[in-house]
Amino acid sequence: MRILWISAGILLAVIVAAFVGSSLWIGSYVRGDAFRATIAAATGAAFDSTAGFDTLRWTGSSVYSESATLKGNPGGALSRMEARQLRAEVNWRAAFTGVWRVDEISISRLDGEWGPAEKSSRSAEVKPTDNSKSPAGISALLPHRFELGVLKIGAANLALGGVRIADSAVTIKPDGAGWLFQGSGGELRLPWVPAPGITGFRVREQGGDYYLTEGNFHLGQSGKISASGDSTGGGRLQVTWEGVKTSDVLTGEWRKRLDGVLSGNAIITLPDRATGSFQLRDGRLENVPLQATVADFTGNPSFRRMPLQEVSGDFTYERGILQIRNFSAESKGLLRIEGAATLGQRGALEGHFQIGVSAQTLQWLPGSRERVFTTARNGYVWTELTVGGTLEKPTENLSARLATAMGTEVIEKGAGLIKETPAAAVEGVKGILDIVRPFVP
Repeated sequence: MRILWISAGILLAVIVAAFVGSSLWIGSYVRGDAFRATIAAATGAAFDSTAGFDTLRWTGSSVYSESATLKGNPGGALSRMEARQLRAEVNWRAAFTGVWRVDEISISRLDGEWGPAEKSSRSAEVKPTDNSKSPAGISALLPHRFELGVLKIGAANLALGGVRIADSAVTIKPDGAGWLFQGSGGELRLPWVPAPGITGFRVREQGGDYYLTEGNFHLGQSGKISASGDSTGGGRLQVTWEGVKTSDVLTGEWRKRLDGVLSGNAIITLPDRATGSFQLRDGRLENVPLQATVADFTGNPSFRRMPLQEVSGDFTYERGILQIRNFSAESKGLLRIEGAATLGQRGALEGHFQIGVSAQTLQWLPGSRERVFTTARNGYVWTELTVGGTLEKPTENLSARLATAMGTEVIEKGAGLIKETPAAAVEGVKGILDIVRPFVP
């Protein structure tokens, strides 16, 4: 029995010594360059990239690194990624099942760019590449697989083509053979519209393609925007919006001229093409030079501040050029406009419209009914309207035509009066001509 107890004590001492020695060796290994290279290889394989980590600093099962960088491999979706202030929690118990498992990684800031990728199939659970260096001997007993758990990012700045997510809180986790991105807060930045705030989004990555299955955003106090789409074929988004105030979209002088609430939909083909339709309700148009001219001609102040019951149209945006088709706008009882326009580079404006006004409006415009507004339909009398110039300083051809028609009518009637009663009519006609002279080209 004495020999048995001595042997048992020696065996226990050997086991404890082996355990302590192994723990010290494993601790030394995970703090060395070889383990850091293994982590980098595993991370690079998971994101189809070449990865590198700054020095690893351990506190118990928690490890901290000041930065990590990833450079996408040729043909992969990831172009680059840079993370700041990383902290990971390692599940040491998983090592006994043959895997290094990182349950959670928290990142203070992440900047990344993605693009279209060749089709691939890879798992979020990966093996290190052949370049990873593992010490010989006892290291053969250590795990050679990595499982990456949840990544929690405080401020993510991610770009896919012309679409950018700025300063959003994002969670990334494995999802089958791909990844699941979920986020909230921050902004969604597009090249041609004001940046809406992010309510929440959900994106799946599968084989290098990205699928936006849920996207909810807000603009101003009442605007709501929803989006879905994928990155296949260069990228495509379907977007709808409602309750968006024009003051949250327009800039410059037009922010003062047009008021109302916008709704609509669009199909966006990345990086810079969009087609869709729009509607405006509860609208009001004011401070447009043509309005003041018409108000002066007609003596009707309603033209200066016109309510708009209906505004709608279709649009195409591509390479900085906005084309509007099937446009219609109506202020009931005053006028209706139908036509198309193009807004080019640096705000260049070109448009061709039909404009209809009520017959009552024209009774104060001598000659307009006979020489300008010559077609009657749908309760209005119509004429052609051409606009040009720029969005900030538009020009139009209606004012001059009205002035010419009015001046011609006055002159003709004045000539008739002079022939009939020359002495009595001359002074009256001169007075009328003095009034209209500023409007005559």
